[in-house]
Amino acid sequence: MKRYLMTPGPTPVPEQVVLSMSTPIIHHRTDEFKGIFKETADLAKRVMQTKNDVVMFSSSGSGAMEAAVSNVLSEGDKAITVSAGKFGERWGKIVKAFGAEAVELTYDYGDYAKVEDIENALKNNKNIKAVYIQASETSTGTFHPIDEIGLMLKEKYPEALFIVDGITAYGAIDVKTDNWNIDIGITGSQKALMLPPGLALLSVSEKAKDVIERNKNRFFYFDILGEIDAKAGKFTPAVSLVIGLNTSLKMILDEGLDNVFKRHEILAKATQEAVVALGLELLSKKPANSLTAVKSPQNISSEDIIAKMKEFGVEISNGQGHLKGKIFRIAHLGYFYKPDILMCISVLEMALKKLGYSANFGDGTKRAMEIFLDE
Repeated sequence: MKRYLMTPGPTPVPEQVVLSMSTPIIHHRTDEFKGIFKETADLAKRVMQTKNDVVMFSSSGSGAMEAAVSNVLSEGDKAITVSAGKFGERWGKIVKAFGAEAVELTYDYGDYAKVEDIENALKNNKNIKAVYIQASETSTGTFHPIDEIGLMLKEKYPEALFIVDGITAYGAIDVKTDNWNIDIGITGSQKALMLPPGLALLSVSEKAKDVIERNKNRFFYFDILGEIDAKAGKFTPAVSLVIGLNTSLKMILDEGLDNVFKRHEILAKATQEAVVALGLELLSKKPANSLTAVKSPQNISSEDIIAKMKEFGVEISNGQGHLKGKIFRIAHLGYFYKPDILMCISVLEMALKKLGYSANFGDGTKRAMEIFLDE
């Protein structure tokens, strides 16, 4: 059976990226690889819309999240963390793990951060060193207003670092790192960058470097300044993944960032309006263009929907935490195009029909087609 991966990570990897990674391995301390590494970092800057240095760690995105805490916060420091999903909760856990104090702003899963809440937290808590947030909360398919938050921080609290987990945002959503005052922006290879898991990227501002230099915390492997100084990796880099990233970033830039963001916007709109046309409800109050989280119909578990779709070779994702079994998530970030969404929605309709859900058969696929024809 042919398999279709519609999960928010890992996501499908283009053939040309796979082929570039299958070439014979080269040594990581050669001039050849150093040249590839530098070019790849420069390409990443363009995709992340920054002039800041970009660091690459051989890790999942959570490794980059840890680095953004361990390198920035000393024991006893205070940071604001925004928690509106599983990965927002992770910020708080990492901050506490390194002996710092997390001032947690908590929202319901599916809700989004409010600028005024963060501003009030800064007013009521002195000496906040950093604000940690997601751009796109992967567990709920929600986009936080990081543009407004970043500009508020720049204007009113310029001493606080703005640290953004953009793991399901960069490469899918128009995140303007420098213009939005993002001091550390994070992404991972297995999302919109169209690679297998194993590579994490961080953009690091000059302000962030100054804070890191004064930090008294302990770290070894996740050494941001050490990685910057080493030019091609302080430790053995993931050579094949870096080569694959070089190819995927060129694909993104060849398509054109504006075109990439527009494609993701259209795919998101078609997916979200298609499930609504089936009488289903979106979880998020501010849906992201990278993935769509959908509430399961009453008396039908999302696990059953996922299992039925898998019978057709289509794999989507369950909810996380207390939403497991209650929502399902459909990805449309990275190597996805209009036919992928039509296929996924039509299989979703068949799965729902088999599970006894009563809706007008074909309404979802029809709505997605109408949106695609209009674009």
